[in-house]
Amino acid sequence: MMKRLTSIAALAVVMTVGTTAVAADWGTIKGKFVFKGDVKPEKIVPNKDTEYCSKHELVDESVVVGDGGELSNVFVYLNPGRGKKLDVHPDIKPAAEPRILDNKGCRFEPHAMTVWTADKFEIRNSDDGIGHNTNASMLFANPKFNEQVTNGAPIMKQFTKSESYPSKVACNVHPWMNAYVLIRDNPYMAVSAADGSFEIANIPAGKHDFAFWHEAKGNLKDLKVGKDKADRKGQLEIDVPAGKTVDLGVIEITPALLGK
Repeated sequence: MMKRLTSIAALAVVMTVGTTAVAADWGTIKGKFVFKGDVKPEKIVPNKDTEYCSKHELVDESVVVGDGGELSNVFVYLNPGRGKKLDVHPDIKPAAEPRILDNKGCRFEPHAMTVWTADKFEIRNSDDGIGHNTNASMLFANPKFNEQVTNGAPIMKQFTKSESYPSKVACNVHPWMNAYVLIRDNPYMAVSAADGSFEIANIPAGKHDFAFWHEAKGNLKDLKVGKDKADRKGQLEIDVPAGKTVDLGVIEITPALLGK
């Protein structure tokens, strides 16, 4: 009996060590984008559904900068290369609820977002009595669509393939309305938040190419990240050590880098 208990205990130790080893095969990257220049959001004067849309403070969202220079809406995503598949951390599961793009206050909310192909995508219209359409004609790998969306009748989509870049989505009824959606077949992507920060967790350990993209310019060619610089495609190889977090620090973006 003692021998059996010893064997069970030994097996438990092996299983624990194995689990720890697996947990250590993943890493995280994070950083913060700061805009080194002045930008004043241009006010939008609605020319459609003016009575309703004028109630909302609408501004050009192509470059959104906080009071301290924090730059929102920069896309960062792992690009494994064509045809290559990535292992996905076992803790990363498809979302229980769909990813939502809302027509709200005569603008898209959020303005920039990511969608993993394992997740469902829902388009809503929260503007009661206002008609919107969602024009996703800039998709390439997935079927294009351009559909009306009415209040209380959301549109559901399921994407199956990665798009190389964030895709522009527009409302033709209200021409100032646009958003950017990045669709990928892996979950390793992020959009910088209002404070300029981003984090991508539980990445397979090793060296990976990460893409940096912003709607004002597209690929952020020559972006400086620490001592390194992104290539002409806005990509940079980053070594993600097992069990560690790589802090890329403050990443400065100049007006020239965004074509401003």
